Amino acid sequence: MNRKTIIEIIFHIIFWIITLYFYCNYSYFRIHPQEIVKEYYSLLIIIAAVYINFFIITPMFLIKNEKISYFLFIIPILIIASEIEFLLICEDIQYYTYTDDHNILMSVYRWNLYSIFFRDTLFVAFFTMFKIYRDAIKSYKLLQEKTAIEREQYITRIEMVKSKINTHFFFNCLNSIYSFALNKSDETTTLVMKLSRLMEYVVADSDNEWVELDKEINFIKNYIALESVRHPKMNTSFDISGDVSTFKVPPMIFESFVNNAFKYTNLAENGCINIQLECHANEILFTSENSINHKAKEVVTSTGKGLINTRNRLNLHYKDKYQLDIYEKENVFTVKLLLKAF
Repeated sequence: MNRKTIIEIIFHIIFWIITLYFYCNYSYFRIHPQEIVKEYYSLLIIIAAVYINFFIITPMFLIKNEKISYFLFIIPILIIASEIEFLLICEDIQYYTYTDDHNILMSVYRWNLYSIFFRDTLFVAFFTMFKIYRDAIKSYKLLQEKTAIEREQYITRIEMVKSKINTHFFFNCLNSIYSFALNKSDETTTLVMKLSRLMEYVVADSDNEWVELDKEINFIKNYIALESVRHPKMNTSFDISGDVSTFKVPPMIFESFVNNAFKYTNLAENGCINIQLECHANEILFTSENSINHKAKEVVTSTGKGLINTRNRLNLHYKDKYQLDIYEKENVFTVKLLLKAF
């Protein structure tokens, strides 16, 4: 038996001791101690009604929000308990009324019966509210503990996914710079500078669950600038519309789509990449279109981890509040990602 249970039992005992004291001192029989035992019987009936409600009726119906069923059970119990208590003291009420007038006596009877019913209802209501309040606190604490555990698991999963994304991203960028370094290209230093800006964003902001959309836009712009140095003949556009200042997104959420657009298009001559970001009142629409280089698809080896990780992050952050469509039509590869604001 834990400490809280012991405290609750002590509380119940003290409550009934106090109640018994008032029964003994404010009873019809306080001037006739030999008959006060009837009040003890009455108190036992009240205790029985209270704990039948406390342990059986309230958990069975009221806690489950079945209010009609609850009242259909508790009201008859209160009526029966009140009637029994009234019958115990009925003769004594008549004796202490000091009248033979039938109408007055009936009025006194009704008054006492209603008083007993009201008193018993107060007892039952008090313990019902106590139980609801106690159970509500327990449920709230359990919910807090569950939420804390789920949040910890959630953050852990996000960190695992983000670490995979960062590794995947840097692997592709460093491969590009390595190829320039082998050819002793003058663009190598420029590429290193572009990559350092990307790394600054990844290191500084990717630890956050959410970042401002304009930071993510700057990341995409730097990424495109880096690729444009590598592939000067590429036709690339990045159009932004709407108010970006009101939105936040998970860091690097669009990275895999932009990366794949450059990976699978015709980088040498006629490659074409169009990226659009539209911000509406409560949603963001990201669109990426790139011409397909079928030879590149044959040469480039892809694990698909980038797209898988992005889907995982979308599920973690947005659940059912996003829509991702990926399709190929007339040698154009299209990605449409709709993100709904919370």
